[in-house]
Amino acid sequence: MAVLPVQPEEQTRLWEQVLLSVKAQLTSHQAFDTWFRPIVARELSPQLVDLEVPNAFFVDWIHEHHLNTLRHALREAFGTTPEIRFTPREPIALPSQPAPAQPSAPEVRATTAAPAEPNRQPSGKLWLESQLNPRLTFDSFVVGGSNRFTHAACRAVSEKPGLVYNPLFIFGGSGLGKTHMLHAVGHALKRARPDARVHYVPAERFTNEMIFAIQHGQTLAFRNKYRNVDLLLIDDVQFLAGKESTQEEFFYTFNALRDAHKQIVVTADKAPKDIQGLEDRLISRFNQGLIADMKHPDLETRIAILRNRCEQEGAGLHLQDDVLLLLADRIRGNVRDLEGCLVRLLAVASLTHQEITLELAEDVLAQYVNAEPDHLTPDRILAAVGEKFNIKGDAIVGKRRTQIVALPRQVAMYLMRQLTDLSLAEIGRVFGGRDHTTVLYACEKIGERINSEDAFREKIDGLISTLASG
Repeated sequence: MAVLPVQPEEQTRLWEQVLLSVKAQLTSHQAFDTWFRPIVARELSPQLVDLEVPNAFFVDWIHEHHLNTLRHALREAFGTTPEIRFTPREPIALPSQPAPAQPSAPEVRATTAAPAEPNRQPSGKLWLESQLNPRLTFDSFVVGGSNRFTHAACRAVSEKPGLVYNPLFIFGGSGLGKTHMLHAVGHALKRARPDARVHYVPAERFTNEMIFAIQHGQTLAFRNKYRNVDLLLIDDVQFLAGKESTQEEFFYTFNALRDAHKQIVVTADKAPKDIQGLEDRLISRFNQGLIADMKHPDLETRIAILRNRCEQEGAGLHLQDDVLLLLADRIRGNVRDLEGCLVRLLAVASLTHQEITLELAEDVLAQYVNAEPDHLTPDRILAAVGEKFNIKGDAIVGKRRTQIVALPRQVAMYLMRQLTDLSLAEIGRVFGGRDHTTVLYACEKIGERINSEDAFREKIDGLISTLASG
């Protein structure tokens, strides 16, 4: 069939219309910026759409996650569904960095930490008074679908402390940004009100200080320290579990601050009701405020986190898209692991005077990722899903197509795709040789339910947490 030509001006207008439609369908601005902003429309017609993308990874990802969205947008623009052709660009190698301009990773971190809060507050004094880390601010935090609600709540608290969401209880797994949010709230309040009394303390240190105060007859000084602040930030409150005397002291401190309309922000690894050994009266107090969770970041957010960290590490540090995508796709656990892998990569490149290439990143990942426990196998995922849905693992991979089996099967396929390096075809073989399109359909259906149903998303998050903890 002959391809009807479209004038350049009309082609530009049509592509902008397609992009607007895609953006409206996606739930994340970062997903749009990551996967569609870099696309160049080389040819547009009702019969054929030729799109230039940065690399082959884009082709696979768009096919697996956003192809239906793109087709819908093209159908709206043309009234028909044209054939879509992707043309990957060749990756562009980074120029070599002169050795003197690339200090080792620890040196880079040391030189960038100081100016994180330029000309706002004397960072030494701020640290001594409030125990706040100068690098952990709202500006340095990457917002994504996994943390947007909690970030908004923390912003609101920092703007109106003691008046909204008091207390604010943040929970989530290790390395997801809970401590970052605590420090960011403290910094924001200190910038708005330099005379505000802000104090950050891990719950373990709170316990140790209380024990010291009792032993040395300084309980009055201890109480004055924590009950005369405008903002109290308590990290990892689960460490108070089982410590009756410490919980009692914290309970009265909590009441004193709340009665005086002072703000309290608390973090933990679980929701209040799930912390074993925490007194009911404390759980009740926490539930009176707002409880917000931090989830595992999605791929687009992980890419944004890596880009943000590169900017923090030094001016002029830019990694190839291929490298960023590789790291973000392979390190799926938490932000701390993700940034740790990036720092390791930067250190290896600096100390060995190598360019940061895809090959070097693969070498670093081979050491970094393999060091993790080998528990995310298909059998482990099948067992966890079977236990969650009360169904045997062999039934999940069997031939039955009833609803009682179909949903757990789709969930297991989705988790294997998300948590392992198996390809679609390899996952299909786990399920009795099913076609890769069946696996792709299952992943899309589960992804849609996660985005639209809070209860279902929590169920999947619980499964992921179970698998991650081994």
